Amino acid sequence: MIWAAAATLALGAACTERPTTHHGPGTNHDVATDGAGTLLGTPGTGHHERLRQVPAANAPTVSLTVRADADDGWNVRIDAGRFRFTPDSVGGAAVLGSGHAHLFADGKKVARAYGRWHHLSADDVPPGTKTLSVRLYADDHTAWAVGGVPVQATARLPGPPPDDRPVAEQPDRTADFTVAAGVVRPEPGRIELRRGDLLAIRVTSDTDDELHVHGVNRTAEVEAGRTTTLRVVLDRSGLFEVEMHRSGLVLTQLAVR
Repeated sequence: MIWAAAATLALGAACTERPTTHHGPGTNHDVATDGAGTLLGTPGTGHHERLRQVPAANAPTVSLTVRADADDGWNVRIDAGRFRFTPDSVGGAAVLGSGHAHLFADGKKVARAYGRWHHLSADDVPPGTKTLSVRLYADDHTAWAVGGVPVQATARLPGPPPDDRPVAEQPDRTADFTVAAGVVRPEPGRIELRRGDLLAIRVTSDTDDELHVHGVNRTAEVEAGRTTTLRVVLDRSGLFEVEMHRSGLVLTQLAVR
């Protein structure tokens, strides 16, 4: 079953490999914007909570299609108009018509998306979730908006409720990490894997953060004091970092052969 939703907002007025540039020294997200739109909200608040308003005639549009995957979770298609995904410049200046997307399960962020297609594992979505939403962001992590409303779309989550799904396949490898006072334990090293291996990464942190697996572009929100598990299938060869996105702490490297 497929559910689709479209959002074309009007009324005046979103990383693959580690980015090589960010806003310039001595600047912040408020000034590293390339003049794209008008920032709404209170300066000094988290940039993910701030809106970047643009005229409706120039604003991006987005629609969302969600299909239950035969093996695990859901396949999500993001169709954006007047917008292109720019994973190589995440963290840079806001440029109209470019950026990335965030996915929300019943309003709670569960992933970033850097292209039209994104796979959500069943482990990524809290049990009982009813809806999935997508919101478009600029490279500086402010949300594109029209008339004070974010550019986004929402769809019902198809298939059986997450709490009724069968037990997931056992991982080929499990890696456990703790982060406390800015220190990673065990110390960052390298994990050897084969293509196609299913890896379960478990992280416990003393601060809120975002777990990010480069190469396969998988993310998970990490809540302070709780263990977060992210399951990823390593489907291509290479050397990929696993990091805490906001703090920049590297947990390990994945060597996939």
